[in-house]
Amino acid sequence: MALVACWISAGLVPLVVMPREVRAPNDFTPDYVTAVAWAHLGRFGAPLPSVLAPATADDYAQSVGARRLESLLGPYYVHPPTALPLVPFRYPVAVAIWQLASVALIALLAWLLAPIAAEASLAIRTPLLFVLLLLWPPMLTNLQLGQWSPLLAVTLAAGHRAWERGARRRGAGWMATATAIKLSPAVLLLPIALSDRRAAVRFCWVVLAFGLLAFPLGGLAAWQALLRESGGNVVAWRASWHNVLSVNGLVARLFRSGSFIGPLGAAPAVGRVLLLAVETALVGVAALATVRRQRAEPDRQRDGCAFALWYVLVVVLNPLAWPHYALLLLLPLALTWRAAVALDVPLSRALVAVALLLLSIPKETLFLRAIPLPISPARSLWLSVPLCGALLLFAAATRLALGRDHGHVAVGAGSSGRPSRPQEGRPT
Repeated sequence: MALVACWISAGLVPLVVMPREVRAPNDFTPDYVTAVAWAHLGRFGAPLPSVLAPATADDYAQSVGARRLESLLGPYYVHPPTALPLVPFRYPVAVAIWQLASVALIALLAWLLAPIAAEASLAIRTPLLFVLLLLWPPMLTNLQLGQWSPLLAVTLAAGHRAWERGARRRGAGWMATATAIKLSPAVLLLPIALSDRRAAVRFCWVVLAFGLLAFPLGGLAAWQALLRESGGNVVAWRASWHNVLSVNGLVARLFRSGSFIGPLGAAPAVGRVLLLAVETALVGVAALATVRRQRAEPDRQRDGCAFALWYVLVVVLNPLAWPHYALLLLLPLALTWRAAVALDVPLSRALVAVALLLLSIPKETLFLRAIPLPISPARSLWLSVPLCGALLLFAAATRLALGRDHGHVAVGAGSSGRPSRPQEGRPT
């Protein structure tokens, strides 16, 4: 009942907004326009065409049948034009292909997560789980924007599935693929390196291969533009009401000014110190849990929770983490719930349940609780409710990974009570 209340707290607004935006998603549009500009005007190894400058990009977008962006606080686009395969299609057709691919990826994600849910005594059939994920508020936001989160969630889930089955190098390859799509999963290299050096080498080679594959799309100038413009993009959007899953977003709304936010105090130095301290503590806890798990006897449940910590960090350490990033938290939610059930730890189950509730609140509900504009520091805390959910999940996974709780399942056993399969590269 609580989950349903959180889910429908914005009424029909998410279901009304998504169909209106799904045919012209705000974030997919610059990806497509950038790809068209490079294909028609670009040259091998040359920077992205000048028509993509902020002053002319919207006009060029309209000339190729795309929409104008609602707001452009930073550069028009800083990513490689990943929509290049869709250039032969007109804008409406390209959007339809992209959105259908996102739906298909959610179906694949449901298929990957359903077995974990079944191990955690949640026997949800894959078709039902697919429908629930498709209607989950973060997924509605993803369709509204045309974002990449389903692809990232699938690659991470596929990587963890291979890792847990002993194919560590293949799992590292999937995680490296996620890193090539979006830089934030690069944090996963640390637990991989602490667990298996050969898998870490595979991770690095895969990322390098994708980098070389993308190099012709702008050459060295594109990488220079990424480094030059991404910082400005973060500054422009870090205090936005959309940045609900990032530690950086919370700190920015409290200690820095923004277009729609009234800060607690103009103290950017305090904000930088606080952000560094929190992020260092989170990484330190995850690293400690990983090192302790490597020194302990293999335990599928606790080892999964150690990795769940890093999956959470992929989201909360990202300087810009919009609501659709919650799709990346489904895997650590499932792993932590599975362990809490197998080890019979009610507190961890409760933490995971509350985390799911907070992550299921639509962004529209949070915004309506935070307005009027400019949003005051106290009311801006509503915007970080999903971040609180992610941190509660981190706390639950930490308790289980560090072995603070001792349930009825023997160490080294899976959720069924049988010894887990020896992992590649680990002593048995």
